[in-house]
Amino acid sequence: MNPIDNYVEQISSLHIQEYDDAPDVIVSAPAIIRLLGEQLVEIEGMYIALPLDMKTVIAVSARKDTSIRFFAADINERKRTNITNLRFKREDRWANHVKAAFYAFFSAATPDHGYNVTILGNIPHGLGFGSSESLVCAAIWAVANVTGQVRSPEDVVRMASKLEIEYFEKDAPQADYTALVQARPSSMLYVDGGKDWVEPLPFLFADCLMVFTDSRVPRVPIDKEIAKRSNDSHNIVQLLGKEKRRLRDIDLEEFDEYTGLIPESARRHSIFMIEEIQRIREARDAAANKDLLAFSRLINKSQAGLRNYYEVSCPEIDWLVKRALEIDGVLASRMIGKGFGGCTLTIMRPDTKSEYLKRLDEYERIFGFKPQYWEAQCGSGLSTYVPSILAHL
Repeated sequence: MNPIDNYVEQISSLHIQEYDDAPDVIVSAPAIIRLLGEQLVEIEGMYIALPLDMKTVIAVSARKDTSIRFFAADINERKRTNITNLRFKREDRWANHVKAAFYAFFSAATPDHGYNVTILGNIPHGLGFGSSESLVCAAIWAVANVTGQVRSPEDVVRMASKLEIEYFEKDAPQADYTALVQARPSSMLYVDGGKDWVEPLPFLFADCLMVFTDSRVPRVPIDKEIAKRSNDSHNIVQLLGKEKRRLRDIDLEEFDEYTGLIPESARRHSIFMIEEIQRIREARDAAANKDLLAFSRLINKSQAGLRNYYEVSCPEIDWLVKRALEIDGVLASRMIGKGFGGCTLTIMRPDTKSEYLKRLDEYERIFGFKPQYWEAQCGSGLSTYVPSILAHL
C-alpha cells in the first residue's frame, strides 16, 4: 500500500466535485530526467535517469453511458468523446494521451460503458522532465487497473512505445519509457535499451539541493537539428565497417583514424556521443561506489561536451551553468532536455541556494528573461491507490 499524499487526496476531491462520483482507481507516474545520455536514447538507448517527486496523477471511474469525460484540473480544461470514437484529434491535445490508453485496451473489443477521467500534475512541460511520457504511462496504468487488466511494467513500456508509433505516428524507442516505469524509491537508474538492461543505482544527492532553472529562452523547432546529429552517428558506424554495429563499439583512438573522411560538424557530434557513452559507463561505476564528486564531475564534462562538440547549448544556458559552477558549494550544473534553450539542473549544498538565486537576478538583468526555478528530490515509480481502501485509513 502506498502512502497517501496531498495529490491523491486533492484529485479524489476534484473528481467527486466534477463528476459527483468517487474514483475507482487513482494512479501516479513520476517525472523523469536523464542526468547523462539524453542525446543517446534514440541512438543507443543508454542513459542514467533520475525519477523526481514531481508527478502526473490520474483518477478514473466508470460511467453508466458510453461517454468518456476528461478533466485536466491543473489547467481547468475539459474534453469529451465516446468509447467508440477514440481516434487521434489534434485539437484534443493532452486528452489524446489518455484516449490512446483506452484505444490500446479497447481497439479489439468495446466495453458497454464509458469513463470519467481527472488529471492533476506538477511536471513542467517541454523542458526535459518527460511530462508526455509520464502522462501516457499513467494513463495506461490507470486504464489497466480500472478495467482489471493489470499488466507488468514491461508491458506498459511496450504499450507506450507502440502507441507512440501507431497512434501518434512518432518514432519512440522503448528506452524512452523504461526508466519511468522501472523507477524505484531513492534510486537512480542505469538503462541500456540495446541490451534490455535496467540497473538501480544509489541516489547520491540526498544531502544536496537539486534546483531546476528554466532559462525562458524562446523555443524554436529543433527536430531537424536533432535528426541531423542522429544521422551523423549512423553514418559514422557505416563508415567504420560492418563489424562495428553501434557507437558503443567505437573508441576515440579508432575514430581518429577516420577524421579526414568525416565532415567537421559530424566529427564534433560523434566525438560527443562516443565520449558520452564512456561517461555513462564511468558514472555507473561512480554511483555504485557512492562517489558523489566523481559523478558530479562527469555531469559537468557532459555539459561541456554539449556546448563544445554536440552544439545544442546556447549563450543563456552557458551563462547559467558557468555562473553556477563559480559558486563554492555547487557540485554540478548541466542542461536537461534536447537542447537549444530550456532548463538546467544545478546540484548544490543547501547553504548555497541564496547565492545561486542572486545569479538568477543577474541573469535577468543581462538577458532580459526572468528565469523560473523549482526544487525537487528523488521520486519513485508508478503507484496505484484504491480510494475505497484509503477511506478507511
